[in-house]
Parts: sequence; structure tokens; C-alpha cells
Amino acid sequence: MVRLLALDTATEGCSAACLAGESLVERYQIEPQGHSRLLLTMVESVLAETAWQRADLDAVAFDAGPGSFTGIRIGAGVAQGIALGLELPLVGVSSLMALAEGVVDTVDTVAAVCAAIDARMGQVYWARLARDPNEAALWRWCELPRVSGPEAVPVLAVGEIGVGSGWDRYAEVLAGGVAAQWLPECFPRARQVAVIARRLLDSGTTGAWQAAMPVYVRDQVTG
Repeated sequence: MVRLLALDTATEGCSAACLAGESLVERYQIEPQGHSRLLLTMVESVLAETAWQRADLDAVAFDAGPGSFTGIRIGAGVAQGIALGLELPLVGVSSLMALAEGVVDTVDTVAAVCAAIDARMGQVYWARLARDPNEAALWRWCELPRVSGPEAVPVLAVGEIGVGSGWDRYAEVLAGGVAAQWLPECFPRARQVAVIARRLLDSGTTGAWQAAMPVYVRDQVTG
């Protein structure tokens, strides 16, 4: 049974989670300016609750973005430090895929998701994903992560669900003036990163720390 530590600091939320089998322990707090202060305390807290030592871990995962440049670097730095120090597999998980996974926790039947994160500067990071049991992560990219103005994001297809801070800020534009189903105030979390990372590890498609790099999507700093 894989013992996995997952971190998420890519957006407004800061979280850490331990996952083993069906047991998941998480610490989560919305504090956009507090990630560097909170993260290590959260890591020690979830390890203490599970009665694990760092040496008991089998793998580490983190939210690789897109999102806040500063936040992504904080999470990536801590995850890389732990993984490299213990010579463990390291998995980077997309913040947009983590958002899609969070929809599954809320909505009974999910076929497709349009995940959008506020990128500031009048733009959103966004992607479209479909649930697909043939994919290692159980998600298939219908449109790969990119950054654009919200008006450039195609309107939701029938049955598609919107999620993420981009929807909170630009719902009217993203909906294209028609009724749309979207979930408010949702941020990627370590629990979702952990679940996706375990699927990828189980499939043998990831784990090399050299491949677990932050995904910024654009070069300009967004916080």
C-alpha cells in the first residue's frame, strides 16, 4: 500500500494530505499570502495524525500549476526537497485536473468539466477535461491547459460543468450569456492531487522527479 504525501499551494488554498489505501488525512486553509508560513506546519500535522515519519513515505506529489507563480514555487520546492532527500518518486499534478477531480466529490455524475483559474490581468488559465476510464488519471484532456481572456473560452457543452476561481470572477462571460452549471468557490486541494497522483503511480506512467516540473503556462508573473 503506497503511502503518499501531497501538497497544494498553486492558488488561494494551502493544503497538505496523506493518502494510504482508503485513509486520507488533509489540512486545508484559504490564506493566499500564508502558504510559506502554513505548508510545513500542515505537513507535520498530517504526518503526526497518520503516525508516519517522513521515512515511511513512498512518494510525494504536488500541484504543478498553472496558478500563482509564487504559490507553485513554494509547493514545488517543499515537495522536491522531501522527495529528493528521501529518494522518493515525485509526481506533479495539474491544478486544472485537480479542480475537475473535485467536481466528482460534489456532483453525482460528471462527464466533462471546464476548469478555469483566475490568472489576473483579465485572463484565465483553463482547460476542458472528460472523465475517461481508459486514461491513467481517469481524465482525458479535451483542450489542453492554456491562458486567454475569458471571452475566448468556448461556452459549456450540454452536461459540462464549470469550476474554479475563473468562474467565480468571470461567470457571466464564460457562460456566454446562457444558463450554465458551475460550482462556486472551488480551489484545487491536496486531497485531489493525492488521488490523481496515486492513479498515475499505480499505472507506472510517472514518478521520475526530473519530469515533475511546475507548469506556469505563461511567463508573466501573476502573484
